Amino acid sequence: MKEISQVELGKRIRSAREKLNMSQYRLYEKTKISTTQISAYENGKKNIGLHSLAKIAAALNITMDELYYGQPSLKPINTASNDGELIVNCIHALYEKEVVRALPHEKQNDFVFEQVSLTYRIGFRMFVPILDDLVLKLEDFEKEKGSYPDPEGFKNQLLASAANQINAIPVKRH
Repeated sequence: MKEISQVELGKRIRSAREKLNMSQYRLYEKTKISTTQISAYENGKKNIGLHSLAKIAAALNITMDELYYGQPSLKPINTASNDGELIVNCIHALYEKEVVRALPHEKQNDFVFEQVSLTYRIGFRMFVPILDDLVLKLEDFEKEKGSYPDPEGFKNQLLASAANQINAIPVKRH
């Protein structure tokens, strides 16, 4: 996942606070972080430390992941209760780090290493069409991101759709 900016984190703090109709002063009362400091965080003018982030998250009755990632299911590796969400978040994290990319057919052999002596079985063959489709859609999304009224919302819909498709596939447990 991409590193979140101070400004984006500040917006999330303000949004969470305002959803609760909580003033900066009330947040100060719950956290003992000054209103000046809270304002600086919310306006992206100051980096927030882990200790302060934990205090603010607790006062707002949300997780630090919700503040940092927007929602807990968007963190790169999570304890999502459904397999589809977990698999999609892992693929999305790999996509964000440019580990996973769609290759044109003529380039497919560029990443095959002939000197590997072991063979590994990756047990998600039944998900490959869904994941292929997801990666292609993510690439198209990145190219056209500016044309969407709510780019993050659209990307989240892509991820949720793929997760739902994966959840619909019966999986054998070993």
